Amino acid sequence: MNQRYIDFLAKLSIDNAHPGGHDLTEKVIAASHLEPGERVLDVGCGTGATACYLAENTSTQVTGLDFHPKMVKQASERAKNAKASFTVLQGSAEKIPFEMESFDWVISESVTAFTQIAQSIPEYYRVLRTGGKLIAIEMTIEHVLPEEDARFICDLYGVSGLYTEQDWLTLLKKAGFSTVEAFTDKEFETEAVAPVGPAFQIDGALDRDAIDIWLAHLMTMQTYQDVLSYRIYRAIK
Repeated sequence: MNQRYIDFLAKLSIDNAHPGGHDLTEKVIAASHLEPGERVLDVGCGTGATACYLAENTSTQVTGLDFHPKMVKQASERAKNAKASFTVLQGSAEKIPFEMESFDWVISESVTAFTQIAQSIPEYYRVLRTGGKLIAIEMTIEHVLPEEDARFICDLYGVSGLYTEQDWLTLLKKAGFSTVEAFTDKEFETEAVAPVGPAFQIDGALDRDAIDIWLAHLMTMQTYQDVLSYRIYRAIK
């Protein structure tokens, strides 16, 4: 799978590189009412910003998981300096290195779309205890695109497909989740933001390839602003 966009995110080392940013993360976590001591897996934890926030503000037992070596290194450094401890491991969403029913919560912020979904979503289900919950902020298209447009977007971001809200709900139910819901940013009282990806800041250290991806990203956001969006998905095992 094409990983240029993921490598680009790692190169910029941006915290909360997902739609809605940290503001949405805070609101979703507050609405979820995590209990102290509960076990939380942050899949695709990136630089560890959300894992750190969870550890410091919810008193949960937090594990961050990411496949990208640079992200794992950055998250591990953050863990060393955090006010509350959390664990960071290298591993993939398609083969989570934990036993069945290891977690009370799985959190995925703009990660699942970049994985092999037929493997990752069942893995989320597997590692959750009965009654455990998944929270996923995911790229969602408002309607099906022509094949050529869809292929362009998939190639740019390195995703295998584009999914509507109903597609995501169907995938979650197929994996076994009993209760599945979808929410918009407005339902979490957060202002609308750029639908996919964070607000990047370019610096002089970026190479030609990174700049090309950045410009393609901006063009895509402009061209498909009425189609590319996101939802917050909540599912119970």
